[in-house]
Amino acid sequence: MPIRALPQHLVNQIAAGEVVDRPASVVKELVENALDAGATRIEVRLEGGGRDRIEVSDDGGGIPAAELPLAVAAHATSKIGALDDLLSIASYGFRGEALASIGSVARLVVTSRHGSEAQGASIEVDHGRTTPVRPAAANRGTRVEVERLFGQVPARRKFLRSEPTEAGRVTEVLEWLALGRPQVAFTLWHGDRRALDLMATEDPARRVVDALGEALGREPLSVDADAELGQGSPISVWGLMARPEAAKAQAKGLRFTLNGRPIADRGLLHAVREAYRGLIEPGRTPAGFLAVEIDPREVDVNVHPAKSEVRFRQPALVHSLVHRAVKAALRSANLMPEMPLATDMPRGGAWSGASHASTDRAAGFDFNAMQQALAEPVSPALAFGAPLASTPLPMPVAAPRFLQAGKAWLVTSDEQGLVVVDQHALHERVMFERLRAQVLGGTLPSQPLLTPRVESASSVEVERVEEAQPLLSRLGFDVRPAGPRSMAIHAEPVFLIERGVDPAEVLRDWLGRDEFDASGDGEAVLAEVLDMMACKAAVKAGDALSDREVAELLRQLADVERSTNCPHGRPTAMRIPWRDLERRFGRSPQR
Repeated sequence: MPIRALPQHLVNQIAAGEVVDRPASVVKELVENALDAGATRIEVRLEGGGRDRIEVSDDGGGIPAAELPLAVAAHATSKIGALDDLLSIASYGFRGEALASIGSVARLVVTSRHGSEAQGASIEVDHGRTTPVRPAAANRGTRVEVERLFGQVPARRKFLRSEPTEAGRVTEVLEWLALGRPQVAFTLWHGDRRALDLMATEDPARRVVDALGEALGREPLSVDADAELGQGSPISVWGLMARPEAAKAQAKGLRFTLNGRPIADRGLLHAVREAYRGLIEPGRTPAGFLAVEIDPREVDVNVHPAKSEVRFRQPALVHSLVHRAVKAALRSANLMPEMPLATDMPRGGAWSGASHASTDRAAGFDFNAMQQALAEPVSPALAFGAPLASTPLPMPVAAPRFLQAGKAWLVTSDEQGLVVVDQHALHERVMFERLRAQVLGGTLPSQPLLTPRVESASSVEVERVEEAQPLLSRLGFDVRPAGPRSMAIHAEPVFLIERGVDPAEVLRDWLGRDEFDASGDGEAVLAEVLDMMACKAAVKAGDALSDREVAELLRQLADVERSTNCPHGRPTAMRIPWRDLERRFGRSPQR
């Protein structure tokens, strides 16, 4: 086949494949145009989830009748005029492709009235065929109608999902755009149903709460980089983040905007996840919204036709500042989750282990086990103190009142309510933080063996021993391959030996993981191994502790960073608020 120039209509359809792939992307392009036109009110209407019809109306500046043919032409735009303009883009759109691409795969009608004109005008593009401009009745602003999306491209239309799915994607896109422009009112209709109604506001926090709603959970955390980094910071970061317990299984619960533009950036996502590391379970993502403001010259938005991906000129700096801002918000918050009492708990009368045993267990409190635990002798003191070596426990200054219940739970109180602590989870967090602090400052103390300890290992584990040599040395291990299916341990971490943990077991568990990666994110890999060591060394559910040990462990709840969650992200403690106890016992509030 000879080389030949493609028809313009085919060129537009090819471009449409990059810009327009579903109703949500059509809405995104049209709403961004409306925002660039200075709209203060935008209304979106869908039929058939957007597959049959999309209408976007705004009260922006409008398009002069003489410019309508250019508006629907490819590579025609009012937002840039020279190459240098690409270096400091402040508008949402700038490629001049959206309307031409949409008109190549649908029936497109643009009706607009510019503020300087007495009447409006309209132009139609039906799958690439453009009609002349004609007069039309219109208010100031623009209305764009899109019908039969991919109607003449069945191969593309069949990939569209169901009506509810496509409508849901449109809702997500509109919410995301609305987060970056709280001063603009947004309304979305699915047929005759109003699915979204966001009033214009000068309070960005109000817009975030209105748009994300329940996803933020209770008492979201305010992130303010100016407070953490100072007014001289090269970027500004502001937002609301959900507490760790509201983390989602999918990353779409976390939204970013850059200078008002919705973006998806792996570096920002990683920065937030790292800030929450140890507070949420692995594989989950914090929910919330962060608005990043930066000099447009410091970011390239001309990376992808959809304009959702960007490239920072100093990605490490942006990552660090976002991470610090989010971490500061977490550090200043009271992250202990509350455990409201169930509404069906018995009212009145005294509780007893016999008559209310099932109710007690449902609430996580076993009366009989508690009595048995109190009657049993306690174990020798365990080292909860700051040093990793075995040293006498410091005497607590003011030991709180507490109870060890069920040989797993420590029950105490604070100003806000009754606190139930998971002794294993809390001890695991305490040791994890101290191990990490020591490793970041050097290496863990190591105990050489007189005779190397040879352990069997798979061929994969032997290869991984060689790959992980630098990290193993930092952790106090001296382990080397001893053959195709064996490894020799020449030195072991003193910490594991003193805690009665088999170092070879820790090695095998880590080296045998499916997701093993010793060369990946250094902080993440280090946290994974330290978490495993701390988990195996921590006191277990079922270990009876002395009063002195319990008092020292409870002290760590206030002294150790992120003590409200174990390194896996599970809570170390839950609080039953005094108000719930007062309500259940029929008492008037005392506080």
